[in-house]
Amino acid sequence: MKNLQFLIIPLLVFISCEETEETGVDLVDYHLFTATFEEGELDDDATSFIFISDGDGNVLADSSFVGAASFELFADTSLSPPPDKIGVTTLTRRDGEYFEIATNLGIDKGSAWTWYNPYYDPEEIGQSYYTFTNLPNELIRVIISSNGRYYRITSINDNDTYELSHFESLEDVLIMGLLNDGSAIYKIVQGVSVGETHSIDFSGFSVANQTIMNNNSDLNYDYSHLYGYDSNDSFISYKRHRLIYGNLGEGISWDSNGNFIFNYPPELGKFRTTAYAGDSWGTAGGKNWYQTTAGEIPQTFEKIDADISVINSEINNFEVNLTGTFDQWSINLSNSEYSGEWVVFVNPSINNGKLPLFPISISNEYPELLRQDFIMNNVAVTDYLCAQNQEEWHELFFNTDGYYLDFCSGYRKLRHW
Repeated sequence: MKNLQFLIIPLLVFISCEETEETGVDLVDYHLFTATFEEGELDDDATSFIFISDGDGNVLADSSFVGAASFELFADTSLSPPPDKIGVTTLTRRDGEYFEIATNLGIDKGSAWTWYNPYYDPEEIGQSYYTFTNLPNELIRVIISSNGRYYRITSINDNDTYELSHFESLEDVLIMGLLNDGSAIYKIVQGVSVGETHSIDFSGFSVANQTIMNNNSDLNYDYSHLYGYDSNDSFISYKRHRLIYGNLGEGISWDSNGNFIFNYPPELGKFRTTAYAGDSWGTAGGKNWYQTTAGEIPQTFEKIDADISVINSEINNFEVNLTGTFDQWSINLSNSEYSGEWVVFVNPSINNGKLPLFPISISNEYPELLRQDFIMNNVAVTDYLCAQNQEEWHELFFNTDGYYLDFCSGYRKLRHW
């Protein structure tokens, strides 16, 4: 674990007795939350906030900090004890440009979470270059990929030179060619250095493996994507080879029965597979069902056994209808005026309420950010394949130092626009 720079530790943390000497109040009853933010999780150049709210959106405690921090949050001991279930909200500004807000509603009072940072900032260090010969007539698309970078060629010829960016100075490059009969061919160019030019002869390509993932949803194919990884690499995006992305039509992306087609080199040891079915993505009033898995390419696509519909989308009086079995649901809001995004993760026991108010401290720091400017874009229900409920998911997520798909096998989700 990275060393933490403890910037904020409220005085109440150091009170070891169960009751304050002045009031006789049991502090355990007023302890709301323990928060730890690892170094690198939030921007060191921006003021961030965490605040705790009750079921009516009222702020019970808040604190600001910069960079890494670890601290306790307590309710006002001069008031009645806070409820057993609370809301936890974090707010930060990324790259000095856009606001990122995340709220979790229906959290057990007294919980302790750590926000880990599994990401790093790879830099593009240069490009390699490719020319092609003996292109097959059936070729419709070529994808060149290094670890984390790719170039998708939709109109390929044997005259142009194509470039690929790199994070690493020496690595293997995968070249995938998709054919109009739904199959694919590939070649792995080993030990590519930045600055090199390679002449690629398609007549020496191998036939890729293919898996048909049965669509058990009774819904139309929407689109899909497949990433491949070396067996010992993380599922984080800096390590992936892009194999397919989008909707290339029947016979290429899906077969005549509506099942998903995935082609891949057998040299890759594991995959991130995502498939979407239902209405077109982002269509107002539409619904998309999707499934993401990490590891083997699954044999079937299964709908989440749940549904959601919106009764009221007002932030001060939201209400949804929920059915089925799932781990949590969420509300996605945006503020186009100041590039703000607000995601609210909600315990399944809650289907109506009021989103948290912003504390005065946020208004003082960021007066341009107005809560009332956020509008609801979509709602979603999620079932994690690695957890039985929201509490189990939070226990896993906030106690594991790593990229989430490295410790979770995936999820199924329904998004209603």
